[in-house]
Amino acid sequence: MNVTDRLDEQPVEKETCTVVVIYEDALTRQRAMAACDFLMQQLWAEVEFDFHWWRADFLEHDIMAHAAAKQAVETDFLIYCSGAESECPATVKEWFESWVGDRHGRDGVLLNLTTTSVTDTGNARPVEAYLRGVARRAMLDYFATGSQTLAGTLPASFEEAEQRASEISSVLDGILNQPPRPPSFGLND
Repeated sequence: MNVTDRLDEQPVEKETCTVVVIYEDALTRQRAMAACDFLMQQLWAEVEFDFHWWRADFLEHDIMAHAAAKQAVETDFLIYCSGAESECPATVKEWFESWVGDRHGRDGVLLNLTTTSVTDTGNARPVEAYLRGVARRAMLDYFATGSQTLAGTLPASFEEAEQRASEISSVLDGILNQPPRPPSFGLND
């Protein structure tokens, strides 16, 4: 192969994937970086990444909050990483509310890397509930990782998730084995 043959080869165009990361401090940034490294390891051959990093206190400044919101509307992955809080800070909530309705059905993912998502009683913490609501309103897929969720721990691999999905839980078993309700035809209902 000579030099002119190599010049004629077209480089493989990779899809560009944008990632907006909202983090709290150096520790949460490090945790978010680990998640981003994982994404890159999984998809580097097919995807170019464009990362945008925003520390949560940057969102207190109108110009920065507006720039971050503009990126969030267009992003493929939105990563939120905070410490073990029970509530999202007011500034962060205001920022989410400023753009959540502007995505107009654009595909994307909200990844919650908050340290804990479930209370000792098994109830979702307010930050978990709030972020799930944001994801629903923005039409984003929602994932929480590195923590307990209402369904237990997240699977470590696709194979584990597939196995767990094929198992019949006690709740599903109860539904499947419940005797059918007699027909009432709307009388005395």
